Amino acid sequence: MLLLTIFLSLLAPSSSLTPPLPPSSLTPLPPYSLPSPPHDYHVSKTNVRYVAEKSQVQVEMHVFVDDIEKDMAASGAPESMEIGTKRQHEDAERYLTTYLGKNFRINWNGEVLPLEIIGYELADDLHGLWVYLASPTDAPPVEVTIANTLITGVYPDQKNIVKIYNGTERSATLLMSKDRPRAEWEAR
Repeated sequence: MLLLTIFLSLLAPSSSLTPPLPPSSLTPLPPYSLPSPPHDYHVSKTNVRYVAEKSQVQVEMHVFVDDIEKDMAASGAPESMEIGTKRQHEDAERYLTTYLGKNFRINWNGEVLPLEIIGYELADDLHGLWVYLASPTDAPPVEVTIANTLITGVYPDQKNIVKIYNGTERSATLLMSKDRPRAEWEAR
């Protein structure tokens, strides 16, 4: 708010006798009503972690919310999903689940994991979206294949980085793109 007041005072001519507006007279806009700033790079980062104590594979995925919404709309979802906001489309989770089912898959030791969305939230900067998924499994990673085509439909330069962890130890870092939608890793 203070920055907005300072900015407005800088816009006024220096000879102006009108004092700047006091902060209490300014109406702040909610953060979700502001458009996302454009960015020159398109990248997602995903952690795929085997948690033996829970017999589970856990996935933490970070994408730019405007990019994933644009790709979802190109796949048939409504134009304005506003995922993670108070004005979120009532079917946003259903559209997100369908989109991820088509664009992100894990083959874990020869079996396709049935990933389930545990939750999602906007990042602190309100431009990123964290998506959390999980699937039961009793086996640590031996052979893992990731198919990741997130956002490559609307941004051909999209890069998808996936890190595979066995507990807290990182086993691999994989890079996928429109030209390379799958990557594999084997334990040695």
